[in-house]
Amino acid sequence: MSFYVQKALGTGPFRFGVIRRREFSSIDDSPELSTGTSGEFNRHRNEIFFSADRHEVEKPLHAKSRSLSGAPFFSTLFDGTVQGWVFLGLMILGALLVLMGLAVVIKGTAAGWVEVIFGLILIGAPVVLTANKRRLIKEQERRNRAEREERDARNRELLAGYGDALEQLRVDPTDEALHRVRVEREKLDMPYAIWRNTARGTVLLVGFDALEKIGPQRAKDIADLMDRASDAAGLVQEDATGVKRDLYSTVLWHFLADDRLGQAQLPILRTLQQGLTIAPADVPVDTTSEEQFERLRGIDHRRVPHCETTQPLPAGEWCVYSTKGTTDGAATATVFITNKRLLVDTDRRYQTALRNVDEIDVDADSTVVRILTSDLKRPLTLRVDEPIYMAAMMDLAASLDERPRGFA
Repeated sequence: MSFYVQKALGTGPFRFGVIRRREFSSIDDSPELSTGTSGEFNRHRNEIFFSADRHEVEKPLHAKSRSLSGAPFFSTLFDGTVQGWVFLGLMILGALLVLMGLAVVIKGTAAGWVEVIFGLILIGAPVVLTANKRRLIKEQERRNRAEREERDARNRELLAGYGDALEQLRVDPTDEALHRVRVEREKLDMPYAIWRNTARGTVLLVGFDALEKIGPQRAKDIADLMDRASDAAGLVQEDATGVKRDLYSTVLWHFLADDRLGQAQLPILRTLQQGLTIAPADVPVDTTSEEQFERLRGIDHRRVPHCETTQPLPAGEWCVYSTKGTTDGAATATVFITNKRLLVDTDRRYQTALRNVDEIDVDADSTVVRILTSDLKRPLTLRVDEPIYMAAMMDLAASLDERPRGFA
């Protein structure tokens, strides 16, 4: 069985395998972070296996305007408006008159040509009116095209200048670079969403670079630099605060994945947290996940937790962990993990031997545990309050030696 945790960090998705947590006293005393200068994971334990998909800072792109020339003629003729339905009715009536007139002409009566001609007029009138409408619109588009192309070229030039200023800020976050970013940003007159991600990514990298150069002990200086960069880049307050939380979250999760949150590293993390003015309630997923990992410290097959259960268990079987949650169908579930089985009670009971569990995957952001078993075609999905601790208890219970004591 494997036990994985995945978390969306500011630099991209991060997934790592969880091994047994070391004793607090056995963690190294190096103050070095497990996070690199660009926010990458620098592991200190070779047995840690992980995967990370790094998101590069994207370039701000301006969306092109859509022209009527790209719309089919038929969609303009029958555009769903009242006029479109009137045109459709006239054309149907015209088609009926043409058929009726042709029937009269076939019988040898020349008067039928009147109905044919009138029907063709009813059919052709909407087409002519629509064609004139499209011609007028296209003429207006031609008049506007030059203005639009000039505006788009100007916007591309402004975005390029803003992007270059942000790139310079990432390389060398000086006062001059901040001033240039502010000047270029004030020239922008386009929606915030176009350049938001570029600005956020830049400020985050500025924070990581400062963290590497001056260290977490000067977290207040790092926070001040990130605030000034956010202000110059034009981030709204929510994003300016969020990017500092992204930096803290990345450092924390890299420590957790590396199992290096000991006596030397914990004060450093708290200094960073306080300097960035991040309260535990501001990052609830990070706070609860750290607590769950800390509860696992020192637990192994010699010190297995026990829990009470109302479920009758056969001799030799006992409860390791129980919790409540919901299934992917939003049904309330009670979960029991014993030294032999996984039991999930909803409107009906599902149970499987732990040896049937092939993989456990925890999504820390959504507090979801996905359990892949050999007796189910689809993974069993549970949303619980302590997904990491629950997955660890399953992993621990599956590793217990069921042989009698003294058996060799």
